[in-house]
Amino acid sequence: MLAAVVPATPAAAHTVRSRTASGTVESLDVDTRTVKFSPTRGNAPTELALTRQTRFIHNWHFAPADELKDGTRAVVYYRTPFFGKPFVTKVVWVNGS
Repeated sequence: MLAAVVPATPAAAHTVRSRTASGTVESLDVDTRTVKFSPTRGNAPTELALTRQTRFIHNWHFAPADELKDGTRAVVYYRTPFFGKPFVTKVVWVNGS
């Protein structure tokens, strides 16, 4: 009877905050929805998943994913879920660098 009164809440398996990493984008594959990233300090995962919510920001304006070229220096904001591949929430790069 108690279960009928108290609705079940959905559980989410992810960290609360995004983490950041600076480095170089090795490759971006929109078809497989992955980005290979080489962090400057080696602290971030090297392969990250892209989601529909991933935002690409170039010179402080939203940009399409295909503007991000291989070899671009960028800051990647990502989350690491308890299960599955780390995923990108935002990629920021400035002045075509």
